[in-house]
Amino acid sequence: MPWYIKAVLRIALPAACLAALYLSIPGEVALAKTAGWSEHYAPAMPICLSVYALAAGAISGFRRKMRLPGEKTALIGGVMALALAMGAQSISHLIEQSYMAGSAALTVAVSCIPPLVIAHLIHMAETPAVVRTASEELEELREVSQSLMTELVASESAALASHTRLVLRELGAATNNVSELNEETEELNERLEEALGEEEAMATEEQGKTQKKRLSIARSIEGARESLAAQGKKATVARVCETLGISSATYYRYYQPKTDTSSEGMLSFSVG
Repeated sequence: MPWYIKAVLRIALPAACLAALYLSIPGEVALAKTAGWSEHYAPAMPICLSVYALAAGAISGFRRKMRLPGEKTALIGGVMALALAMGAQSISHLIEQSYMAGSAALTVAVSCIPPLVIAHLIHMAETPAVVRTASEELEELREVSQSLMTELVASESAALASHTRLVLRELGAATNNVSELNEETEELNERLEEALGEEEAMATEEQGKTQKKRLSIARSIEGARESLAAQGKKATVARVCETLGISSATYYRYYQPKTDTSSEGMLSFSVG
């Protein structure tokens, strides 16, 4: 059961019932006073009608559930209690708003409410229960068990057949999904191979460009060093960087002369 339904049953219904009982108090008390009850006894009229209605409704529901006699009389009592409560409210307000005045018939009718309520409550309390023999109870129990067994077998068979059809449908759908998944996997593999080939080609091309760039910068540095040496100047790192307009980090990154003293070794350099 959802939480909001539980909240309605546990909070909203009792709150509405209490509010309705509270609202019915003034009219029923005023009607009781109109019928002649004093200030001391008049407040008992709402209690009389409200408890009577609750008792009649509860007894009627219980007897219907347990298949006991007296269900109809209890239901009639509940309806009468509601009719009396509504009539009391209406008549009380009509008198209060000067639409009607009290009368001997009204006084007699209101005065008869407590005895009638007591009489009907006693009748519901004294209604005998159904007396059945053990054989009758066993026979009824046997019929109920057979009926339940038949319904259970039928429902289980229907549920099993429905479940089997559902499993077959799901199995067919799963087979189709597997086939589609295999096709998608093959297509994805092909795309992945193409993408990897393109990335490798791009990486190779980029690596070639990088090597050419490093080779060009290294040659420029070597040329600057030779130019400074031809001018009789010492080819320091600062002068080479100033001549080429590069930083010292770029110089050391792209120019790493070997320690070889030969002419070939002096002109060689490594890129890395």
